[in-house]
Amino acid sequence: MNASLKDQAAIDKARELLAEAGVWDVETDLDCLIDRYLERRCKDRARNEFMLAVHERCNRIPLGHIVGIADFDELPLVVGTGVFIPRPHSQIIHKWLENEHEVPQGSGVLDLCSGSGAIGLAIAKRRPDLKVTCVEYDDIAFQYLTRNISRLAGWAVKAEALKADLWDWQAFSQFNGSVALIVANPPYVPEQQTILPEWEEHHPYVSVYSGDDGLDLTRLIIKQAKQLLQSNGWLVIEHGESQEESVRTLFSDAGFSLVRTIIDKDISDTTGSSVITVGCQLI
Repeated sequence: MNASLKDQAAIDKARELLAEAGVWDVETDLDCLIDRYLERRCKDRARNEFMLAVHERCNRIPLGHIVGIADFDELPLVVGTGVFIPRPHSQIIHKWLENEHEVPQGSGVLDLCSGSGAIGLAIAKRRPDLKVTCVEYDDIAFQYLTRNISRLAGWAVKAEALKADLWDWQAFSQFNGSVALIVANPPYVPEQQTILPEWEEHHPYVSVYSGDDGLDLTRLIIKQAKQLLQSNGWLVIEHGESQEESVRTLFSDAGFSLVRTIIDKDISDTTGSSVITVGCQLI
């Protein structure tokens, strides 16, 4: 089937799905979606929008906030102003899972500070047998999270969303002692540190900064994990390169075993390399 026939088949299927969903003006919506994703019909308008986007990027607006989509582990996630844009750095978590650690079949997984759901949804895509729950507290971020979960259900990627404050221990009581894996990419930039304007000016403050040393939320997650993880359960936290010794100490002081920091120089940019610290709760 050539490209044009494939496009027509997709359009026919889309028309059918939109009608079944009760969309009130199927053809108008369909035309807009075709113009956005399959074929730009007005080239002048396309060029004008292109230059508007370029000017926004020159003002250091994050690319994901401009185009509304961020690709993460081959998942097209909906993002926008008010939510942290997932970075390739976080894929180190999935490399560790795939190459070094096998989560038992059917286990429960928590993705804390989930934001748009990138890490948890990527785990759910790779391991559909796992029971993944993405946890987010911020109202705007939670809207993106639930939208991405619903959106990717069309690809048979399944996860649950939980709106909960990490400081509210009672909100997690249902998971006590039952989780095999906790993953998190919490905010970890020290409050006085100057960073690129994409993050400093155009991302939510609470998604970037976390106390004087950047580790306030990391400390909380480590404490929470002690309550939530089952015996031999694993905690994986992403952080900055300069924080590796401090984070390992926090893991060890909390009683985690087999603690080590993994740095992936292959996944790096001007903000540094990809870094996680992992530890096991042996009971």
